[in-house]
Amino acid sequence: MINFICKYRELSFEQKTIWKTIIGLCFSAVLACGKLIIGLFTDYNLVIIAVYTFGLLLAKFQCVLGVKTDKMSFEKRNLLIAVFLFWTSVIYIGFMSSMFFLERRIKNNGLLYVVMLAFISFWELGFAIAGLIRTKNKGHYYRSIKIINFCVALIAILTTQMSILNMQTESGIVSIANAYSGIGVGIFIALCAVYILIAPKTSIIDREHNAFVLMKTEKNHLIDMCKSEVELKLCRSVVYGDYIYQATVENNRVDGNIVRGKSLWKRMHIVWKILCCILSEILIFAWLIGRGILFLRSINLPRRLQLLMQKNGFQVIE
Repeated sequence: MINFICKYRELSFEQKTIWKTIIGLCFSAVLACGKLIIGLFTDYNLVIIAVYTFGLLLAKFQCVLGVKTDKMSFEKRNLLIAVFLFWTSVIYIGFMSSMFFLERRIKNNGLLYVVMLAFISFWELGFAIAGLIRTKNKGHYYRSIKIINFCVALIAILTTQMSILNMQTESGIVSIANAYSGIGVGIFIALCAVYILIAPKTSIIDREHNAFVLMKTEKNHLIDMCKSEVELKLCRSVVYGDYIYQATVENNRVDGNIVRGKSLWKRMHIVWKILCCILSEILIFAWLIGRGILFLRSINLPRRLQLLMQKNGFQVIE
């Protein structure tokens, strides 16, 4: 066991992600099969839960296959991942919408059960968010795995909410408010599926490297070709870090990568970091809104860089 733990610690982030995903897939598949079998004889709700769980598992499984094999092109496999995730969202939205027409009852399992469920759900959500942050520039498949994990965590949070609200009612009937929350989560999962589909064409991942050659000197008002190294700021952000094109210049050739500068958090003194942690409940929403705005501002930066360089007399070569 000790040797196994030591070997696991030596694995890279990518290898750990794949191993954890495979183990999680096996465990979740067994649970989903159990829910499906029990649901066929007792409760149709378990059947629906099993079906949308299989959708999430199939999406994850395609991510693992994409990393492990090359039997299918990235475009086709990425499309399958998006389709499975979108299919899950449709089923989940339909499942939650059914509460408007059918009464759904949840067994009251007591305070201890709800507290444990809440602890596990928020722990899972925290790991999902941390995973999304750590997958920056790790590749599309790894990011897709973490996006799916985040969707699973949101469903777990909603299940916790339903259990908490159920404790407030004596009838055991699920509050209609949960239907609205569930539809919101389903729509978010659908948007994640759309994002996974378009991300390869709009994000920087696997498109960081860009090289150009100067064809029309008289049109160049952008880069000083006498310097050996140059930088172009493509998207400015004091809080989240600038997106910069860092390149070397040699024989009319400009060759470099799009990188992201240090965020305000990494530049802050430890005292200010502690203060931000104390005020996190207030600052988190402002941070998320700002991050969303930066995402929209930085869509398809590689293509925008190419258009800028072409406007200044350069030709794309890589």
